Amino acid sequence: MKQHLFIILAFFCFVYPVNGQVKELNDTLPASVKESSRRLLGSERMIVKKDFSIMASPTGEADFVKFVQTLPGVASGSDGSSGYYVRGGNMGSNLQTLDGVPIYGTSHLAGLASPYPSEIISSAEFLVGGFTSEEGNLGASHIRLHSLESPEEFSAKAEASNFLLGGYVFAPLKKDGMSVIASLRVSPMQFEYAAVKDLFDDEAVAIRNAKAAIGDAYVKLNWLMPSGSNLSASVFGSLDNYVFDLNSGSKDNMQWSNLIGIVKYDKALTKNRGLSVTGSYDHYSNGQGMFKQMNLTSNNLMILSAIDEFSLQSLIRQQLKGSAQAQYGIKGRLARFNPGSARVLESTGVFFKSSSPLSRNASLNSTFTAHGQLELGKMSKHFARAAARLNYNTAAGFNPEASGLLRFHLFKWLGIEGTADCLVQYYHTLEGTPLGWSLDMVVPPSKRLKPEITKQLYGGIFADFGKHHISGGWYKKAMDNLTYYSDATKLFDSSLAGWSENIEIGTGASYGYECLYEKTGGRIGWRIAYTWSKTDRTFPNLNKGETFPAKFDRRHILNASLNVLLVSKRKMNVSAAGLFTYQSGHWETVTAGSWWDDNFITGWVEHDFYTSLNNYEMPPYIRCDLSIAFEFKQGRHPQTLNVGVFNVLNRHNPFSLSYDPDTDSWKQISLLPVMPSLKYSIQF
Repeated sequence: MKQHLFIILAFFCFVYPVNGQVKELNDTLPASVKESSRRLLGSERMIVKKDFSIMASPTGEADFVKFVQTLPGVASGSDGSSGYYVRGGNMGSNLQTLDGVPIYGTSHLAGLASPYPSEIISSAEFLVGGFTSEEGNLGASHIRLHSLESPEEFSAKAEASNFLLGGYVFAPLKKDGMSVIASLRVSPMQFEYAAVKDLFDDEAVAIRNAKAAIGDAYVKLNWLMPSGSNLSASVFGSLDNYVFDLNSGSKDNMQWSNLIGIVKYDKALTKNRGLSVTGSYDHYSNGQGMFKQMNLTSNNLMILSAIDEFSLQSLIRQQLKGSAQAQYGIKGRLARFNPGSARVLESTGVFFKSSSPLSRNASLNSTFTAHGQLELGKMSKHFARAAARLNYNTAAGFNPEASGLLRFHLFKWLGIEGTADCLVQYYHTLEGTPLGWSLDMVVPPSKRLKPEITKQLYGGIFADFGKHHISGGWYKKAMDNLTYYSDATKLFDSSLAGWSENIEIGTGASYGYECLYEKTGGRIGWRIAYTWSKTDRTFPNLNKGETFPAKFDRRHILNASLNVLLVSKRKMNVSAAGLFTYQSGHWETVTAGSWWDDNFITGWVEHDFYTSLNNYEMPPYIRCDLSIAFEFKQGRHPQTLNVGVFNVLNRHNPFSLSYDPDTDSWKQISLLPVMPSLKYSIQF
């Protein structure tokens, strides 16, 4: 039997039937020092806005992650979420950075979107291997986001959808190179819910009396100095806060937030050498609270986790003789982790208030890194890169890292590519839910929880025929010191006092084949990506020490997308896009039966019997999305209208299984039905 799980976003979106101008940038370094634009489909991918701007999404928001989820080697998490798994790694092994600073809370709108608006981003790359030397503290992939620099003239933009209301300003302040970029987005879902909640029967849904505070803001000041140097300061923040009642009688709260401050200085030291210095502060916190009466006793508990991180780094890029380039630098990072601190709730409003901590788990962790790399050749011909990092961590000592990339053209149209990486990640993510929510607990390394180590190889071939590109390759990955939270379903309840005792440590292995056929340019473009992979986990104290499949070991993944320019006129453009995805089902642990135990205090007690972990493969995940975009170019204020339909087939894709003892049967729980979206923007 199939039924929908009315998670927070779906509940707020009852407006649907339940059934179903980027400016030219000012560079501060000479052309010989700037990083080249790369498009290495086996290891690096430049992401341009046209790739994802009209893709249908559950919220209608343009999202880098939704595009990344369609690339080879990437498995998506739950239906419509921002969770993704790259080449067998965990969701917490994927790094996302804004101007080089990590974004730990990578979800928004209950996990269905990313927290940063695409309007503030000038460029982005997605990297899965052959990493550059300044990258680190990751185990699987990196989405590297670069913010906009100095606008040359004033412009503004406003946009509205049923999920977010946003405004953007791009303004030069003085003729000598000072400028500001600002954005603000808030969600109207709270008001939409209040307007329509009386149309639905409280007993028919799992969540009632829902409230939310959702938004994000960004400000960046940039000063292009007369000397050619550049100084910038930016602040980014995001908030997701949800309060709701459950039919079970409890009032619950979920929240997560980011606050990032960045100061960056770029200077051309010589004609062929440039310096970049960045200082940053990064705060991330999450929590869940419950206000409930149990056996005439109040059970009011809030569980909070937080990271406060200060970092300072310098990087020098230098053009050498011929086509050789080098870069080298140092980085220091001081982080304060406080995972799983407990507090007593004192009141429950839109923002829950709580007492002083009942328990604290705060600890300091520092990492110092020296790194360097050498690049030879050009991307269009032959290219090689060797990168190395030496890390010292106060909890784990010295750990070296290395990455290499080789790209060789056999002919003008045909080439081969290979990468090798040894990576170290100095934090562990205890993944409590696969929803893509930013509620996972992040813990530092210790004598017991050693840093995660990943070793991987990739080899592939690529061919270019004009606008057509074909690539394919094989990868193999080994992961050590992985963590597994053995009772993830209770990650944020009152049993959390002993959370550290439920962490198991083990290994992982993954290998697979990836291929891509892509046609670009013209009125019609398409992309077909296929991945075959196998991913396992082994933990000595779990599953009798025997290897078992990873939860999102999706054996077959096929993504096919199509973009068509329907109308191209002076006054108007009309574009359409479609996406079809097929993914093998993820894995669940289901009971094989039960057994009874006679306890002299409680009497006979029934216990579930499990044959192994992740012993059942769920049905395949199949989804089709359609969207159309109207661009009105006439007049002083260009406008766009995007209309999308997520899950056109209204397929109830499997999320999990639930056993119903009344009917002695298993029920398949699904998340999102068909979801239309509408977004309008106007530029000033």
